[in-house]
Amino acid sequence: MGSVSESLTIDGCAYAEGEFEGCSDAVHRSKLSAFFLTLSSFEGFSETIRSIGKIYNLADKEEKKICVARSYDDLVKNAQVGKKSIILAFQEPYPIGNSLDNLRVFYELGVRVVQLTYNKSNYIGTGCTESTDRGLTDFGRELIAEMNRLGMLIDVSHCSKLTVLEAIKASSQPIVISHANVKNISDNPRNKTDEEIKLLAEKGGVIGLTPWSAILWNSELDKQPSLDDYLDHVEYIINLVGINHVGFGSDITLDDKEDQSGTLVQANLYPEVVSEYYRRVGSEPIVSHAKNFKGVKEIDNVIVGLKKRGYSEEAIGKFLGGNFTRVLKQVWKSERNVVSSSK
Repeated sequence: MGSVSESLTIDGCAYAEGEFEGCSDAVHRSKLSAFFLTLSSFEGFSETIRSIGKIYNLADKEEKKICVARSYDDLVKNAQVGKKSIILAFQEPYPIGNSLDNLRVFYELGVRVVQLTYNKSNYIGTGCTESTDRGLTDFGRELIAEMNRLGMLIDVSHCSKLTVLEAIKASSQPIVISHANVKNISDNPRNKTDEEIKLLAEKGGVIGLTPWSAILWNSELDKQPSLDDYLDHVEYIINLVGINHVGFGSDITLDDKEDQSGTLVQANLYPEVVSEYYRRVGSEPIVSHAKNFKGVKEIDNVIVGLKKRGYSEEAIGKFLGGNFTRVLKQVWKSERNVVSSSK
């Protein structure tokens, strides 16, 4: 799966404002093959299970042309029949609490990606907006070991630096940063240092770069970031660790809804991340992402931009989803293997 035409195209971060209701026509026409779908998980265990049930019921409707992927084979099969694969993912692991049993329940329900923290600290580790970085907890290390055993992908996009470094070292499998950017270009708590990115790559992981303006923005300029600003982050990663460790995570809805409620939540709860951009550029949907790359519907603009910068079809295919595919294929296990390994 080397070239643009052959690769699966995987978006490392998508979400819904409220319950997920499917993909827009524009997304269905795009090159998208699969996407990490953020579960609405801030309310608790039972509410999250109910939300997962609604996603499966939605996928039963043939006209939606979507299907939950629980294995690498599912990704391939769904793409072959023209369906977009949903990869169920936690950004906020609150429903897991401090229970490995809860983790197992969500695995059995099809959750295949867990982000260890969402900005603030929890039972697992420290979030990126905390004033004191305490890294992973003892429970966090137990959870990582169990995720490795089950075959669940670890995500550290919103984690503190120490949590990221300790999680990479603790995991026996590659992990991902599904949606973040380069701190050396855009100095924001959500972005990652060269040290984190290098260690991630050494262990075979991938960073998905996001066009979300608040963490892509060049703060020297009071304006919305451009597509070239985004491509500068892509090239930085390639020059730092190579083409095999970069992808994209749009961090946007797939149903064309504007996340007005999410904008308010970010402003109120995580001002360290967004307040300067909102104050100096704006919080309106029109400036929420890079110009000409507001999600997978405009991925062709990124492809053209990378070609103009001299990248080959093979390299672009890795960026679009080949690298994420490689990691998912390595980390995920068949459910049969999980059952046998626990005996």
